Amino acid sequence: METSFTRRETVHVIAGLMLAVFLAGLDQTIVATSLSTMARDLDGWRLMPWVVSAYLVSSTTTTPIYGRLSDLYGRRPVMLVSLGLFVGASVLCALSQTMPQLIAARVVQGLGGGGLRAVAQAVMADIIPPRERGRYQGYFASMFAISSIVGPALGGFFAEYLSWHWIFWINVPLGFAALVLSNRNLKRLPVPTRKPTIDWAGAGLILVSVTPLLIGVSRVEAAGTWLAIDVLGPIAAGVVFGIALVMRERVAPEPMIPLRLFANWTFAVTSVIAFLMYMLMMAMTILIAIAYQLAAGLSANAAALRVLPLTAGTVLGSFIAGQIVTRTGRYRIFPILGAASGAVLFAAVALVGLGRSLAFDVAATGLIGIGFGFQLSPVMVSVQNALERRDTGIGMSCIIFFRLMGGALGVALFSSVLVGAFNGGVTIVPGFEVLGDNPGLALFHLDEHRQHLTPALLGGLAGVVDDAFRRVFLVAALISALAALGATLLTETPLRGRDTTDGPPGR
Repeated sequence: METSFTRRETVHVIAGLMLAVFLAGLDQTIVATSLSTMARDLDGWRLMPWVVSAYLVSSTTTTPIYGRLSDLYGRRPVMLVSLGLFVGASVLCALSQTMPQLIAARVVQGLGGGGLRAVAQAVMADIIPPRERGRYQGYFASMFAISSIVGPALGGFFAEYLSWHWIFWINVPLGFAALVLSNRNLKRLPVPTRKPTIDWAGAGLILVSVTPLLIGVSRVEAAGTWLAIDVLGPIAAGVVFGIALVMRERVAPEPMIPLRLFANWTFAVTSVIAFLMYMLMMAMTILIAIAYQLAAGLSANAAALRVLPLTAGTVLGSFIAGQIVTRTGRYRIFPILGAASGAVLFAAVALVGLGRSLAFDVAATGLIGIGFGFQLSPVMVSVQNALERRDTGIGMSCIIFFRLMGGALGVALFSSVLVGAFNGGVTIVPGFEVLGDNPGLALFHLDEHRQHLTPALLGGLAGVVDDAFRRVFLVAALISALAALGATLLTETPLRGRDTTDGPPGR
């Protein structure tokens, strides 16, 4: 039987969960604008990229593990452990005196961040019936978008006017507030009564399969190719351990990732949609800003402002879709519309280009954001509706995991497409030799070579940049079309209400 919560209790719990999701998302973005300050103060330029990668790898790899543990032990204890790890590691980050200390603390912080995301979604599925979840999924999506906007600006403010240490100190009061808001009422959630059996071998295989995959993918941009040994080696190791993981989960009595989930058609389809959508969303958030700078010649601050319609559109689209899903109970049409419109809009951006018309930039990127939002809330609602209660935690965690993996792969994929186009195009421009030994990568910082560039050479290089971004947006249109095709395979199951017992109908 489901535990009934009053409206006031629900608001308190959801507020705490939203704050937890905000914290987890904020710490992926807030350090970006202060990395150079950290590296200078801690004399760790060589290790600087690992400040971001350490958090990304540890939070991603542990997300499905936390979801399964919350199914076995209950949501509240796992949420408390996640918050405790996150806040405690934030203190260690703030007190770090060397770059290795900071990276180690970021690993622990990521262990907590992975749990915050996973358990927050599972708790919402416990207390909100599927018919009403669209509205709340819109709120959660807003937290993601707000953290993406606030993070870089807040990190830059702290680094310039206070100290980068405040990037981590701010997590202490926010984490405590999240704990207070949600803790008391989470005690009322049902706790599994049977003694759990932990699939430790499965948990270990998740870590050793996903970690090298993420490390290999994260090295693509630096290597400039997928064929480098330090890219292929970790990816190959991850694939081997991934196969071992599947073999283990087939025979485990209580698998960490139950393979029966993938027999659920809705879960399988939404996993693909979530993966493809986050490939695009994470990559475009970064590459659209770069396009404004390289192709349109805007400053970093101006480019950041031009990306706001994309983020604001994502929030608006998720909110609109969530409200309509709650009122009508229909969700299938939204990911189809969102992905299909994205395919058309990316093709239009490839044809017209960015930075030539403010009206076109705002309209195109804003509508692309709305398309992303149309996929965010309804996809989560559909998979929550399709899962049995015993699989809610692990199922939602797996969807989040596929999102994060898709985001990491998307950034690497589109970066390699861009760099490859730069490398292939620049060598046919007469006089490109003045750019040095790596002329393709030199296009990212042409200002350092501008005194050696003739107007004719600058014009030729501008054409290379335009062609490269046209290729990037055409690839984005293709992936968005694939997501739309996948969304058409989604079946629409009536959303359950408060009076419905465990187990969705029609499966």
